[in-house]
Amino acid sequence: MNTGMPLFDLALPRRIGQRPRTRLGLPHVQLDQFPPAEIAGQLRELALGIPGVRARQSRMAFPSSVALCLTDESAQGPPEAFIDNHEFCLLHDLPEASIHVTLPKTIRERVLATAWGEPHPAVRTGIAPETLFLLYAPRNAQELRVVFDLIAESSRFAKGSRGFCPHDCRREGAMS
Repeated sequence: MNTGMPLFDLALPRRIGQRPRTRLGLPHVQLDQFPPAEIAGQLRELALGIPGVRARQSRMAFPSSVALCLTDESAQGPPEAFIDNHEFCLLHDLPEASIHVTLPKTIRERVLATAWGEPHPAVRTGIAPETLFLLYAPRNAQELRVVFDLIAESSRFAKGSRGFCPHDCRREGAMS
């Protein structure tokens, strides 16, 4: 298994506009450019539709946040693909609705270069693995598609497999 390479060809356009401001400490959240409630809700619904994913309360965030976890059978990725236990993604609640994910190196580099997110501050201190990133909340349907693709890539990284591509969800009607 080569977890440093992208698992599919992720078309990642440059995010339009300035990066949102974020808190440099904990909790690491977005401070402006908040998404509409319906976009945040759609992202949550789509993410929970990824095969093998279930929701639980995170031990690492506010109770209103939703941790996306894999089942024991699905969690076959490397240790650095997880935030805590089988958790690979954390969806913060409104108003900020920013997202924490784990991503392989090539995807992290593309996310940073195209302004879709930034490393978690705990990475700089060595508390968290370099795979932990904050994705900025999607502001519209086009951004929703990109952010969902990145969450799906995070799930694939955590699964350690090529078994799921977000484009499969689109073909199945989860996202058109």
